[in-house]
Amino acid sequence: MEVGLTTAVIFAAAWIGKGTVIALSPKQFIPPGAFLLMLLLIPLVPYLWIAGNPFLCVMFLGGVASLLRWPIVYLGRFIRAKMNGDPFEGPKFDFYK
Repeated sequence: MEVGLTTAVIFAAAWIGKGTVIALSPKQFIPPGAFLLMLLLIPLVPYLWIAGNPFLCVMFLGGVASLLRWPIVYLGRFIRAKMNGDPFEGPKFDFYK
């Protein structure tokens, strides 16, 4: 299979579309959907980097940060708590009540 820019852009656009659908879904579906999207990022980001160019990948990661802003916020809080030696309390998922 050839590594082409067209397929990488199609996969990235499909990821953004899936993220938008998950963001518009009811609250109980958002955490599992966010974890699925993060798992799909693992092969997609290097594929986009290799097929396109680094600027295209950085633009895509900006869109990812826009959609998955709360996991990024919690990652920053986790890193800051570990650097300061403070205990970290993760997100409270009360969606399942």
